[in-house]
This record gives sequence, structure tokens and C-alpha cells, in this order.
Amino acid sequence: MLALVSSPPAIEVAAYAQPVAVIGDIHGCAPLLRLLLSRLPPEMPVLVVGDMCDRGPDSRGVVELLAERGARGVIGNHDLWLRAWASGEGFDSFALHPAMGGLATLASYGVEARGAGAIEAESWRVPARHREWLRSLAVALDLEVMGERYWLVHAGVPTTDSFAGLRVAEVVPHLAREKPASLLWPKTEPGDMLPLDRTVVMGHVPLRRPLDTGAVLAIDTGAGTLPGGRLTAVILPERRFVTVG
Repeated sequence: MLALVSSPPAIEVAAYAQPVAVIGDIHGCAPLLRLLLSRLPPEMPVLVVGDMCDRGPDSRGVVELLAERGARGVIGNHDLWLRAWASGEGFDSFALHPAMGGLATLASYGVEARGAGAIEAESWRVPARHREWLRSLAVALDLEVMGERYWLVHAGVPTTDSFAGLRVAEVVPHLAREKPASLLWPKTEPGDMLPLDRTVVMGHVPLRRPLDTGAVLAIDTGAGTLPGGRLTAVILPERRFVTVG
């Protein structure tokens, strides 16, 4: 597991008086992201639910598109090493594990080195705008859209943690501040999650189709992960899915 080297902000607050699009896990699939963005109104705010990098061929292109669009959102477990490396905080060699797919991200930034020390020395290849955008991503987003409230967290809320003594409205803030890895790494099935004070929008668990359980909107549809994986956005507050691929 990659460590939170210098922790991202625990919680960001965002409120919108117009519909927004929340995009699921992209995993370096810049062509799919470009196609999805073309199907959204250019003035619509864009948010992400994490895992922009790794596995797919063009993580650099993904970050560039999102930074250019002014996207906001939360960080995913796959983005942690990229954020740390780009910020000069060291390189975690776990990114090279086949399950992570970090070699594809490095290649997209023009890095051919394979040793951790040599890779660490090439962090200058990440443009400053990419570095700043990655550092802006929080662990959780307290989101309000046209009066409706949501939690955006990459991996949803784990069923393995104890929340004794906490009100449901305190669960995500508590985890974001005290146990951020719990919102980034566990593979919690969307249908198994504890209902909270509002709908949770999550990625991390690849599904063939986006899912709306009422308590959870799960929008990782396998881009860069599943064979024939697709990329999905959910339009809030109407909870309408837009999927490409």
C-alpha cells in the first residue's frame, strides 16, 4: 500500500447552483475522457472521483485535460504515488507493481528509467500545472448541488471500520481526517455500504454498468481496467449517467 506521503487536504467543500458532472475512474484513458467531455456542456463544472492515472496509455493527457477544464474532486489510491513523486517527495516503487500499472504513467511523462532512484530524479518531467492540480485534490469532497448534498470519496465507506459513537454525518469527516487510507484502498461493494446522511459518490470498484442504490452512486465502469472498459459520468442532481466506450 502506498503511503500518504504529505497528506492531501482531508475535506474540501464545494457548492454549485447548476448541474455538475462527476467522472469515474479514468486510468490513463485520455481518448475516452476527451469523448466524454465532448458530450458535456462546456460550461458544466466537472468533478472527479479519483484514479486518473495508471494502466491506460496517457495519464499525462488525462491530467492535462482535467487541469485545462478546471476540474475539482478527490484523489484516488492510484494517484497518491504520482502526486508524491511529482511534488519531489520521493518515488514509491510499489507503483511499478503490475497491479498498479504505474509504468504506463511514467511512460506518458517520457520516463524510461526503471530504478527507483533514477525515476525519482525525473520528477521534473511533470509540468508545474499538473503538480499543482494533483495537490489540490482532497480525500473527501463535501458537495452541494442545487440544494442536494453528497459525499465524494474514491473507495466509498468501508464496512470493516467501527463507527461506534459517531453520528452518520460524522463518519466521512472522521475517516478523512483520522484514517484517510480507509477511503482510498478497501474494496467495498457499493451495495454493502452503510447508508449515511447523504448519497456517497464513489469509484474504485469496477463494474460493467454504473450503479445507483439510492445510498450510493458507483461510477467506475472499468476504463483502463476491465476488458472493453468504459468511462462514466453522473450528472447531479438528476443522477443521470453518461457513459462512453
